[in-house]
Amino acid sequence: MDSIIIDGDMVAYRAAFASEYETKWDEDQWTLLCSETDMKREVETFFSNLRTRLDSDDLTPVFSPSTNYRYDIFPEYKASRKTKRKPLGLKWLFGWMKETYGGITAENMEADDWIGILCTKDPKKTIAVSGDKDFATLPIRWYNPLKDELKEVTEEEARNFHLIQTLAGDQADGYSGAKGVGLIGAKKLMDKKGYTWDTVVGAFEKAGQTEEDALVNARLAYILQHKDYDNDTKKINLWKPSK
Repeated sequence: MDSIIIDGDMVAYRAAFASEYETKWDEDQWTLLCSETDMKREVETFFSNLRTRLDSDDLTPVFSPSTNYRYDIFPEYKASRKTKRKPLGLKWLFGWMKETYGGITAENMEADDWIGILCTKDPKKTIAVSGDKDFATLPIRWYNPLKDELKEVTEEEARNFHLIQTLAGDQADGYSGAKGVGLIGAKKLMDKKGYTWDTVVGAFEKAGQTEEDALVNARLAYILQHKDYDNDTKKINLWKPSK
């Protein structure tokens, strides 16, 4: 039976948003409400469907802490999300999920990183579950529930997509990549000039940026793997370009 390692943040946010509804109280007053019963039902349905789809009862949700090492690298990381409204009942739902399903709260790293560490430690016996495209940077088995797609990402595919992400940046996460390149442009450039660190640095320098800018973007785009973390000392080894 495979161990299913789940992005608990994704599940909670989607369940909470899906459970909100508008209520009109009088001629000019509306409020937004949510139901704990509906939130629990959303989560329970997701987990039930996951058990059937992946044929496993070994489910472990992973949750992010309030901060992580990426803010030390780039203080503006995910800065735009601070002003976005969170769904009603989210804090309560996190607590209920942890009480009901157990799981893991990552320390000084995002849920994605802890999932990456667990799944790269034993890729043949684990499946990561997330709707985040960044999981294509990991050489693992990955199930995307938003697309109902299960795929096995090879070492080469993972390495190449990480370089593409470095070049393209991620506006949702607050890092820009090489200015003016974008996701499509990044793939075209890498296909033409080769999937190497030199190609990445060249694109950054052409955009008036530096190799240090490229390195910051690469470290933000990178999801930690088993080899990058010492569980005894809690030390995180930041990504470095291969020579």
